[in-house]
Amino acid sequence: MAARDFFGLDIGTYSIKIVQLNKKTSPFELVGAGTIPTPAKSLMSESSADQEVIAESIKRLHKELRLRTSYCVVALSESQIFTRVVEMPNINQKEINSSVKWEAEQYVPIPLSEVRLDWQILNKVSVSNTKETKVEVLLVAAPLIIIDKYLKVLKLAEFYPLALETEITSVARSLVQRTLGAPTTLTISIGAATTDLCIVRGGQISFTRSIATGGNALTRSVANDLGFEIDQAEEYMKTYGLDETKLEGKVTAAIKPVFDIVINEIRRAIAYYIGHRPDDPIKRVVVTGGVAKLPGLVVHLADTLGLEVQIGNPWEGIKLPANSERKLIDNSTTYAVAVGLGLKEI
Repeated sequence: MAARDFFGLDIGTYSIKIVQLNKKTSPFELVGAGTIPTPAKSLMSESSADQEVIAESIKRLHKELRLRTSYCVVALSESQIFTRVVEMPNINQKEINSSVKWEAEQYVPIPLSEVRLDWQILNKVSVSNTKETKVEVLLVAAPLIIIDKYLKVLKLAEFYPLALETEITSVARSLVQRTLGAPTTLTISIGAATTDLCIVRGGQISFTRSIATGGNALTRSVANDLGFEIDQAEEYMKTYGLDETKLEGKVTAAIKPVFDIVINEIRRAIAYYIGHRPDDPIKRVVVTGGVAKLPGLVVHLADTLGLEVQIGNPWEGIKLPANSERKLIDNSTTYAVAVGLGLKEI
């Protein structure tokens, strides 16, 4: 059966992004990409009326981009699902099938009867000082109520999902996995509600963690410290960020206590990984998400982590139309998930 054309759909807290790629060309070509504000109540709402509003927004963006396919691949919000890489004995497929549920019960805080459990074998790893090998398995548990909500919105929009996957998976694909010979890399995706970490080694995901602190928490801290409304705090944060030389360092002073929570969790993740993989240290950090371009953020991360840090560009190696290339590159950090979805092999 011939591969279907499809677009990647990322329904974020503040914006909906669509990306479609032509993967029959070399290099891949952009067919269409765009963004539209997410309606206020987003997918957090249980209201059918709110879900219809989201569906209409997606349809409007799809129409504006003049895409011809109604098939899509969709990202599930990391804040609403449970993702974990676990080590299991190097046993056969049938035994792994029966062991996965037991593993999932250790990490998923709701009954497994209420989730869709999926898993994927990633790597075989050697156990230090022994001849034993284990396998790394990516576990994903998505609450059925969340999946049903996404499927309802897509049905209302008259689109047909070919696959649902995690945001972490999409980001890893767009920023690291398609680069041959990429060094072991930590991706940090700073979204509105969460900061999602992923370590990719040898082209495979080897570690994931989601931190329940994101851009919203930083904005609230600025608003509280400086007595601003949320909109004004967001503008100040985008303008001055973690640059201590600006505005007498007042914005930086407001952001740092909250951002230090994220930094400490990143350090813990790196320490955990090094403890398990002392022979394969992290060589670089790639940061993305709406907060990634805060002034001073890259320098602050590099100084505190002692690693090379760069802003990820999901458009690298993709041919972009001349009339929109500059705009897409300027907003590249918001498109990492959608590009990763568009790159998925179906």
